[in-house]
Amino acid sequence: MSTDTPMDPDIKRSLRDAFGRFATGVTVVTTRQPDGTPRGFTANSFTSVSLEPPLLLVCIGKTAHSCDTFAACDHFTVNILADDQKEISGLFASQSADKFGIADWHPNAQAMPLIDGTLANFSCARHQLVDAGDHLILIGRVLDFETADGDPLGYYKGAYFDIGLDRAMTEAATVGGVTIAAVLAHDNSLLLAEDANGQVTLPTAASIEALTRNLEGSGLTSDLAHLYAVYRTTETKAQRIVYHGHVQGTPGQGLRFHDLGTLPLNRVPDDAERALLRRYAQENRHGTFGIYHGTEVEGVVHTLAGNHKYHI
Repeated sequence: MSTDTPMDPDIKRSLRDAFGRFATGVTVVTTRQPDGTPRGFTANSFTSVSLEPPLLLVCIGKTAHSCDTFAACDHFTVNILADDQKEISGLFASQSADKFGIADWHPNAQAMPLIDGTLANFSCARHQLVDAGDHLILIGRVLDFETADGDPLGYYKGAYFDIGLDRAMTEAATVGGVTIAAVLAHDNSLLLAEDANGQVTLPTAASIEALTRNLEGSGLTSDLAHLYAVYRTTETKAQRIVYHGHVQGTPGQGLRFHDLGTLPLNRVPDDAERALLRRYAQENRHGTFGIYHGTEVEGVVHTLAGNHKYHI
């Protein structure tokens, strides 16, 4: 492929997707304009370069609004985001004029903004600026750095992933006593199973495949699109993995659609499942869904707007 020939749009899109197969962390890069106004943007194109001297680099798109500011800066910082900072990532990826009025931050010795709550931050002096196609490569010499414990915010194929949740999924899949359940929506209702005594539960099986087969046997087509909860029962140590998706068709015997506004929570015998259904109804009203991780008693709901303590 000639470097002088414009890339075909389809090939360009495929190349972007191929680059996206490389899982990365997420950073916020900051500096100040000559008048002292703080500037910052979200970047996953960050890497260490050298220990002696201590160098790192970030790539800045030439079309970025802050490109000229960073191209001319003498100092800048790189802040590695933790897994509860999706909101910060989204804020600095936006064109909001009030990023630094919303985010919590403090100045370093060079008066550059450091984002609070990060896993690590690096205070840098400009070392070199390299022109590279449609990006600039800003290489910085590390003057100071700080670190903290925690899980990083991950990015893969254009979406965030949570290493803490992935670890929980792996642990759940490698121990005994795992059950799979699903919160399955249909219009403004949920599909629930009902036994002969009138008790109500989520559709449940020993595996995703078994759950799908059971639903198909009842004349339903399901799409288990997203993880919704991973929790462990304290007494039995059993793991429960709950997915969120959609279902189409007419329910067979033992299954029924229930309107979200009138869910029969008083007939749900399991406390954790009752709390999960109550949370789903609330999140559906607000249009923002989270992923619960913990035990049947207490855990954390991971959402795109951060993590919130949640007690069952």
